[in-house]
Amino acid sequence: MNIGIIGLGSIGQMLVKGFSKSGVASPAQLFVYNRTREKSEQFQADWPFTICASLQDVSEACELIFICTKPLDLYPVLQELAPQLRPTQHIVSVAAGISLEDLTSVSATAITKVIPTVTSQILHGVSLYACNQYVSSEQREQLLRLLQALGKAEEVEESVIETATILSSSGPGLIAGMMELFAQAAHRKSPELSVETTRRLLVETLLGTAMLLSEEDLHFEQLIEQVATKGGITMEGLNVMAEYLPPCFDQLFLMTQAKHDSLKLKTKVQFNEN
Repeated sequence: MNIGIIGLGSIGQMLVKGFSKSGVASPAQLFVYNRTREKSEQFQADWPFTICASLQDVSEACELIFICTKPLDLYPVLQELAPQLRPTQHIVSVAAGISLEDLTSVSATAITKVIPTVTSQILHGVSLYACNQYVSSEQREQLLRLLQALGKAEEVEESVIETATILSSSGPGLIAGMMELFAQAAHRKSPELSVETTRRLLVETLLGTAMLLSEEDLHFEQLIEQVATKGGITMEGLNVMAEYLPPCFDQLFLMTQAKHDSLKLKTKVQFNEN
């Protein structure tokens, strides 16, 4: 099966890298279109694929097409593709803030929303997906095989995909941000401990923690019980986090939802006006 990728931003590049690294698709099966051909040629030097000259070229060559544009650029791309699509083709949108209902209003064909994660380029992490009513069981299985080659894949209801996105797709950036604050706090407490050292300690601790949770199939509470003793140092730190972090995370979800809502209003205008 040939795979089309429209847009060579960070997500488009990640998909090319992930599909190539995992071996789930050969270079001969990857067809890429980007508005600036020069960018495609530069990226092609490291990751072989076929460069397409137009959206029509992608549509003619591929059964599965990933649209990896920015949300406000998606509508014109889908509108141009729609008249060319065959009943057997499957469109995948990676844009946030656009509902399956709006996507399907442009083309009553098989369409899936996928929320990828940057960690898929090293074949880890979770890709979220939600399908419209036109996606067949065969198309779902084909897409799932690709997504599972990039790490884990989780089908979710569209009504909760924005909350799940904060955990899976935004998660690496948010976790990195929290760890940077943690590293800086350690340095402030003990200036002789360099920030480079505190970062290195945290990276290895994060990696080991994630592996332990995964390989031993532990819940967070079970790992806490292995580390923290009643009245001990770790428990003292946990008590501080239990007091101060919940309002912080509540505010995080509140503000990110507001951003999602703002983006949805902007994209909705495009679909309602046409």
